[in-house]
Amino acid sequence: MVKKKPNCIITDTYFKETLHQNIPYRSDVEIEEWKHKWTPKKVRRRKYGYVTYKLISESRSFPDSSFEHKALTIALRQWGLRTKEIRFKRVTGKADLVCKFATKDQDSYFKDKPNVLAYAYFPNGGEIGGDMTFNDSIWWSDDGQPVNAHELQPDTYPANTRTKIKTYNLIHVMLHESGHALGLKHHPDCKKCIMYPYYSGKVLLHEHDVLRIQTFYGKRTISKQIIDYFRDRMTRKWT
Repeated sequence: MVKKKPNCIITDTYFKETLHQNIPYRSDVEIEEWKHKWTPKKVRRRKYGYVTYKLISESRSFPDSSFEHKALTIALRQWGLRTKEIRFKRVTGKADLVCKFATKDQDSYFKDKPNVLAYAYFPNGGEIGGDMTFNDSIWWSDDGQPVNAHELQPDTYPANTRTKIKTYNLIHVMLHESGHALGLKHHPDCKKCIMYPYYSGKVLLHEHDVLRIQTFYGKRTISKQIIDYFRDRMTRKWT
């Protein structure tokens, strides 16, 4: 059965305006995860199968249309490094996870809920399962830092403007939404977790995110050295 209501991540501004920020984090909180997961056919002589993905539209935020693809690969790879049963493969044909960017004029969900940065669907056995859509009415970046308004909107702001426009870290949001696409629900109070429902800009999985994804897809046997190497690269380049 297709789950019609998507899961999403909300801007930090909305969070500050509407919710208290002193909710305590409990590591022992039990979350009832989604009932379905991906069960791809196993690769010959391997314990895993491939979940395929593709990006079918790019963002106005990156004129060369290259960082969007890189960010999606980085996000999915983080989950894949931790799981035994699945890996990810980019394809050009039919894909399990279909990702796109859309403005509020193209997507009624963003028009009705402008504070939503992106949304995704849980695995559900249907074509929509695992799909992710990112709000292209806001501005994305590789670091989430404010950018001079003239650089983003030269026709609106003069070259000497001091106005800056807020941007959102695309890797963080893709990492969060791909967690939903794999079957994880929001963590209600772990502010350090990627699956916390409000934007934080973090680009590394929290240990609780890791434990949760491993309950779904098993624990991958991989050396701590490889995990640390990837973590160091992420920390150095995208935090």
